[in-house]
This record gives sequence, structure tokens and C-alpha cells, in this order.
Amino acid sequence: MGEAQQALGLLDAAGRRAAHRLVARFSLTFGRLCSDESGATAVEYGLIVACITLAILGGMQFFAGNETAMYNHISTTIVAATTH
Repeated sequence: MGEAQQALGLLDAAGRRAAHRLVARFSLTFGRLCSDESGATAVEYGLIVACITLAILGGMQFFAGNETAMYNHISTTIVAATTH
């Protein structure tokens, strides 16, 4: 019956809320995350990927404008050639 009460979030056998175990586990996990420096490498890689992505998007935007101008020039040249 104690297990059923814990599953429902009611008091456990010691009269405490069963959720305190989850909070304790979260605080331990959070403490490990704060002291773990391997995540800093992941953040640095993420920033590098973000910068590369921005550079690619900027280049694509630049070339897209030139490409639009090129196709407009081709279109007007074809229209001019076919109307005469």
C-alpha cells in the first residue's frame, strides 16, 4: 500500500512527501552539471557551428541577390530577342 501512495504523490511511510526523492536527485544532478566542465566544450562547438551557419546564410543571401539579377537580365534579353 505504501508503493501505491508514493505513486500517487501522497505521503510515504515516514510521513514525508514522496517527491522529495526527485528533488534530491535533481539537486545532485544539477550540482554535477554545474561542476562538469565537459559541457563547456559542447557549448563552444555549438557557438562555432552557429557562426559557420551565419556565414553560410550570409553568403547565400549575397549570391541569391546576384542570382536574381542574373536571371532578370537573362529574362529581359530573351524577351527582347523574341519580340523583334
